[in-house]
Amino acid sequence: MLSICRADPFSSESQTLISALADSLLKLSGNQAVEQFDETEFNHHTGVFLLVKNQEQAIACGGFRYLQPGVCEIKRLFSNQAGAGTLVLQALEQLAVERGYQQINLATRKVNHQAIQFYQKHGYQTTAPFGPYTRHQHYLSLAKSSPLLAQAAVPKKAQWHYRNCA
Repeated sequence: MLSICRADPFSSESQTLISALADSLLKLSGNQAVEQFDETEFNHHTGVFLLVKNQEQAIACGGFRYLQPGVCEIKRLFSNQAGAGTLVLQALEQLAVERGYQQINLATRKVNHQAIQFYQKHGYQTTAPFGPYTRHQHYLSLAKSSPLLAQAAVPKKAQWHYRNCA
């Protein structure tokens, strides 16, 4: 059974997946895209970082951080097992809604066609660049807002169990 747990982004399990994502981005785009990622933003009460585990092995990760009132930003969504990315995205959306966010923003490299298709399949739509991404033409900004966010943020809880990581 897959489980989702709130994790410290500095933990060795989290760092292993974050590094795997950085390596895949380096191969894809020539850059690890770590310049807009600060682990400390996910340990605050306005953010969260999650791991998906399969029999206690971390297979996917992702988090969101506060961006502005009512808006958070998803960062470091990565999976090395089919279906686990969707699971972490659904859990992040649910937690964002529970914390009062009405919109989720994210940015991904334009060359990352797989990520763009994944997010669009889950209801994210192209939006104007935001924050630091206004200065970087190689990013595509996407967003999902109410009521789509509230509708999508009802994952099938029978498929997963949420707990704190040990």
